[in-house]
Amino acid sequence: KWVKPGNFHITYAFLGDLEQPARAVRGMKAGLAGLKAFSVSSGSFGVFPSSRRPAGRRLTGTVLWVGIAEGAERLRETAGKLAEGLAAEGLIFESRFEPHVTIGRVKGRLPENFLRRAADFARAKKAASAISSVDLLESALTPAGPVYRTVFSKKLL
Repeated sequence: KWVKPGNFHITYAFLGDLEQPARAVRGMKAGLAGLKAFSVSSGSFGVFPSSRRPAGRRLTGTVLWVGIAEGAERLRETAGKLAEGLAAEGLIFESRFEPHVTIGRVKGRLPENFLRRAADFARAKKAASAISSVDLLESALTPAGPVYRTVFSKKLL
């Protein structure tokens, strides 16, 4: 299932169910203070957890993603500053961060050579975007897919 383009995003952290979102807002404001907007561009294509599965095996639960080339280090810096601010508010989460945009999820078998063709396509078709804010999103899963609501947006300078 492909992710709708309007739902493309870079996830810095999963905070789970927040009883007090105000703590996350304070942490975001503190951690991201003084950071400037920057640009990113798409990079390689990949899969989580791994593309190293036997041919023909079902890929249930596999996430298809496009990595970030230009701007990846700035994203890592932003993620680190955000983690510091959230931790100061007592919000602890898995801090492993790999800059990417999820573009789809697999629940069955992929066509022959799909991963190779997708990687070739990602190399040929580059996309760019400005990172001018970091948003706290609330997600609700529906039969039609996730619905996101912005709880707070911290603009970058």
